[in-house]
Amino acid sequence: MQWLNPAGAWAFAFLAPVVALYLLRKRAKRKEVPSLFLWRFAQNQSEQNRPFQKLKSKLLLWLQLLLVLLLAFGLMRPASVGGSRGETALIFDLSASMQTTQDNQSRMDQAKLAAYEILDAMGDEDAVTVITAGSDLGQPVSRSTDHAMARRVIGGLKAENGTADVEAAVALAQAMGRDLPALSVVVLSDSYKTDLSTVSVKAGSQPADNRGILSLRLTRQETGMTPFAPVQNWGQAGSATLECYGDDVLCDIRTIPLEKDGVTTVRFALPLETEQAKVCFTQGDSLTADDVRYAAAPVEDKRRVLLVTESNIFLEKALGLRSDLTVTKASLEDAENAEGFDLYLYDGLLPETLPASGALLCVNPPSAVLDVVPQEQKEGSGILRAASGEIGDQISQHLLLSDIALRVYHPLEGGAAVLTVGGDTIISFTSAEGRRAAVLGFDLHDSNLPLKADFPVLIQNLLHALLPEQTARMTGESCGQRVTLVPDDRAVSVSVLTPSGRTVLPEGTMLSDTQEIGLYTMVETRADGTEARSSFALHIPREESDTTAVIESVEARTGEGAERSVGYEWGTWILLAALCVLLLEWEVSRRGA
Repeated sequence: MQWLNPAGAWAFAFLAPVVALYLLRKRAKRKEVPSLFLWRFAQNQSEQNRPFQKLKSKLLLWLQLLLVLLLAFGLMRPASVGGSRGETALIFDLSASMQTTQDNQSRMDQAKLAAYEILDAMGDEDAVTVITAGSDLGQPVSRSTDHAMARRVIGGLKAENGTADVEAAVALAQAMGRDLPALSVVVLSDSYKTDLSTVSVKAGSQPADNRGILSLRLTRQETGMTPFAPVQNWGQAGSATLECYGDDVLCDIRTIPLEKDGVTTVRFALPLETEQAKVCFTQGDSLTADDVRYAAAPVEDKRRVLLVTESNIFLEKALGLRSDLTVTKASLEDAENAEGFDLYLYDGLLPETLPASGALLCVNPPSAVLDVVPQEQKEGSGILRAASGEIGDQISQHLLLSDIALRVYHPLEGGAAVLTVGGDTIISFTSAEGRRAAVLGFDLHDSNLPLKADFPVLIQNLLHALLPEQTARMTGESCGQRVTLVPDDRAVSVSVLTPSGRTVLPEGTMLSDTQEIGLYTMVETRADGTEARSSFALHIPREESDTTAVIESVEARTGEGAERSVGYEWGTWILLAALCVLLLEWEVSRRGA
């Protein structure tokens, strides 16, 4: 037996007034009488009204005491104990859509109120676990009977700007349930659907109209910068006004009609020298997180290439296909101490000491390049094939590799194979010592490759791998996702400036602190002290903007995982018994028995 409301025990204090009514009777007044014939009856009445006399057993007294006891026990809510103490796991969806506000209350607030109701219905010995599903899984409360602490933790939860892996959170709760047969799993979400019969879903949200800016793309033209912003409307038709800022200065305003569940692309105008742009609605709606978009102007990044060769028209023509390259041709003697280039291309030659920074492309090198070592020369035979692997697939894409012949070649050891012939690697790619390098183990003049359509494609693929484009230097487009940074080989340190102005250091090339909406800036510091900056924008995932797609609450459909420590509550029956005693007491009092 346990008590769901021990504070109800204060009602036992009413026992004292009931007893006092029988102890403190009304005192008789002195009065003269003409006869003592009725003295015996008067004496009995006087003894009964004497205060603080010995308490006598009376049926009415016992009925009144019993009534007080039953009322006190009823207020304490007695309940029989079940098989074990109750265990409840509350899973909170922290996705961006939980920020949706209706009637001045967000869906996150509604989830908290539902959790408070669950806590209030739990017994004192019932344990609660709180699991948060956001960009990462969290477990701020684990099997605690301190419900006040759990309420404080729940009250401090906030919806994030990314997605939520609720499935993983449910899997974690189910893993706990293997050792806890009494575990009840409750998901508090606006979008999670489940077929599990042991999981309850508390939604409590209604569909809400919303419109959001899907993306922002900047195009540089002769007359200026032109931003394009597609706007999607989830809900009824209407109109919206958008503002466009260039470098934090208001430059353009557009009012557009919005069709029901339609998409409208808005075009703005910005000055040509604009570096950063922002487009936002003038008025908020149910979800403000998708009411703004940021973008950085495309960077025209000229790459410097040093070509060290005696004469190779094939390489010169292939490099000339890239308009973003500034090619400087030099002899080996002139290039001996050259520094500051993004790429060094050595054709059949190598300096005694390789440059300290920059990528390397070496054609038929006489000695090792980083960890790639040429072997003894072999006669060319066999068919060229693309090697398996990520880098091999990247560099060999769009190559036909048909009717290509080699007269002689040097097999390569080390690095990742790109192309092979007869089982030997003839093109290898390496990232040893934190630098990118590609090595061709044959002289281009000893093959018919330069005469094939594969040659310019191969060179462009190699350049793309050695000199990543500025727009491809970060992968990841949504808040909450891990962003992979691809810094330059010359960078000795890398940091990221967040939209709020914080400076964070990535873990290697991985940035995980991505919850803020806005522009991030990657700052690369080079050995000579110079800095290179490149920006990228992160926003909430597009699927989080559809606030019209909500779910209904679902209760667990089996008894598994729903066992509570309360087997049965007896308060109702006790109060019915108290009512019966009250009626009996009234009848006894009326009869005077």
